[in-house]
Amino acid sequence: MSDFLGPLILVTFCSVVSYWEHSRYGTAVTPFGVMVWPYATIVIMINFGGQFFGFFPVSLKSIMFVVLCLFAFLGGEKLAEVMSGARREEINKVSQPDNIGSLLEYYRPLFITFAVVSIVAGLIHFRQTVNEYGWAGIASTEFRSDYGTGFLSHIQNLSRPAFFFLFADYLLNRKKQVLLLLILIFLMVVARQVKYHAIVLLLGGVYLSYLYGLIRFTFKKLLFYSLIIYFVFNLAYVIGFSTLGLSHAYSTKVQGFLFNHFFTYLFGGPIAFSQIMDSAAFPVYSWQEILVVPLNLAKKIQGDPYLIDIIIRNWVNVSNITKYSHSANVYSFYGMVWFYVGYLGTIAYTVLVGMISYLVFWSARRKNAGIAAQLMLVLIMSFLTLSFFGFYFNMVNFWEVTFFILVIPPVYVLIRRLAHFSLTLHRDESLGNEEGHSKVFLS
Repeated sequence: MSDFLGPLILVTFCSVVSYWEHSRYGTAVTPFGVMVWPYATIVIMINFGGQFFGFFPVSLKSIMFVVLCLFAFLGGEKLAEVMSGARREEINKVSQPDNIGSLLEYYRPLFITFAVVSIVAGLIHFRQTVNEYGWAGIASTEFRSDYGTGFLSHIQNLSRPAFFFLFADYLLNRKKQVLLLLILIFLMVVARQVKYHAIVLLLGGVYLSYLYGLIRFTFKKLLFYSLIIYFVFNLAYVIGFSTLGLSHAYSTKVQGFLFNHFFTYLFGGPIAFSQIMDSAAFPVYSWQEILVVPLNLAKKIQGDPYLIDIIIRNWVNVSNITKYSHSANVYSFYGMVWFYVGYLGTIAYTVLVGMISYLVFWSARRKNAGIAAQLMLVLIMSFLTLSFFGFYFNMVNFWEVTFFILVIPPVYVLIRRLAHFSLTLHRDESLGNEEGHSKVFLS
């Protein structure tokens, strides 16, 4: 009975909150909505269907803890409202930005530059890595590791905000050169064979387009997007299998394995968290993994060679099926934070994430919103959407892309303004000199 009670409680809670948010903001596509509905949908799939195919059910205990964390997430929203000093009616006024056309026109040169630089870096990096491991080595762990690290890999992260922006730009203006850049960026990212990188690209582009009113979410479209996600998941593995030939990669045996593995990937986080909640070995109380990026950066600056490792090596079985490997070392957003900081730490951290998410949400949806706030919102919402699987806010990718979004566009605006001021000053001086020459001539 508890296997079905948990999902019913979760869906009831989510429905009430989403109805309230829709009446307040005019949309259910909020930080809460994109975080909770993928998780709720997957829990329903597991407990009402997946367990009859061998997958373990998600326990009532873990679901109730997630509901408690979601209350904390909404508490962060309320805390943000209080801290910002904004009146409720001001927050409720947020709507679709009305400067989309001018915004795209103004920033297009910057993000095309981002795209070109990241593509060139990606091509150079890919060639270097292939030269080292050969085409047959593309499927190896060493290839993925080397292609995902190093200076050129950091430059490639410029492709994330570029893809978000150009995706919306293409939907509005349909420029073929922009589509070409999108395709090249996607291929460069998929070559890393890391699923969440490619999925976040697409989610960010879709969310920005939704913010701009360029697309609408319907059940049919959500089903279509789900099929695209499976295609991306499949493609990330097919690249490696293709080293033995396309016929092998698309053979019944390989595709059957990938289809099965997809559901292990999809169900793994919630089930694994449910499995470890009653284990005496957890939580481990090591908060450093939560703030690993700034801490490792400090270690690098100090010359400390012992960096913090965030790879979890505690694998948990998520199914009793023995034909394929069914285990996971990720525990969803809530479970992975709990893994490191326990119950109270998870609640406190979730409040913080909720507060930041809604501050950005309100800023990005104002009529005069800037591109930095909009891109930051879709980046956060993309990672929140994948929170059913794992915890991504301690990844270098998130921190670097955040830096690019918050720093480079304002610098771009400053440079353009200085250039405009310089041209205006030069023109005024030229006009002044011409008037002086005219006076001398007339005298």
